[in-house]
Amino acid sequence: MNDRLHEIIAQCAVIHETNIRENIINDLDAIDEKLSSVDSDIKDHYLVLLLQYYFQQNNVECAQRLLLDGVKFQMRFDDIKEAFIHINSGKENVIEFFEDNVVMLKDTIKDEELTSMYDYYIENEQNQVNLEQALVLIRKNRYICAHVHKSTSEKLKFFLNHDLLAALERDMPFLLK
Repeated sequence: MNDRLHEIIAQCAVIHETNIRENIINDLDAIDEKLSSVDSDIKDHYLVLLLQYYFQQNNVECAQRLLLDGVKFQMRFDDIKEAFIHINSGKENVIEFFEDNVVMLKDTIKDEELTSMYDYYIENEQNQVNLEQALVLIRKNRYICAHVHKSTSEKLKFFLNHDLLAALERDMPFLLK
């Protein structure tokens, strides 16, 4: 099994790089056609990774289509950070689309990820209006709130939700330790 896992991962990497190189990465019909000739376990694994890629690239349309096909992935905070720094228009973004998953995500939050998001927000003043709704959702996450509450960094404090912090102090003080 371990050897098979390595083979699956290697095959997925080759498929993904080929799809990018051939410029079909956003053409799910072409990708599905190419995947029809690979083993089902490779296809299933690749589609999960592809959904994660679409999330990180803020490609709502392709992410929705894979979700409708029953594909799911285990979201991490790094995925949210990547999606955030790929928001560049007022169109619906994946953070809004996956609202409940973003708000309820339980993951290790790294200072570097939040700092990267803060820097992107500050450096893209004309894009800030497009980032606001995503920021509102990110600030609703209790683990982010607990993490930034403990920080002394002003960049991290940018993500602090004071109302949520008051609720956590009252109802879930163990998260703040």
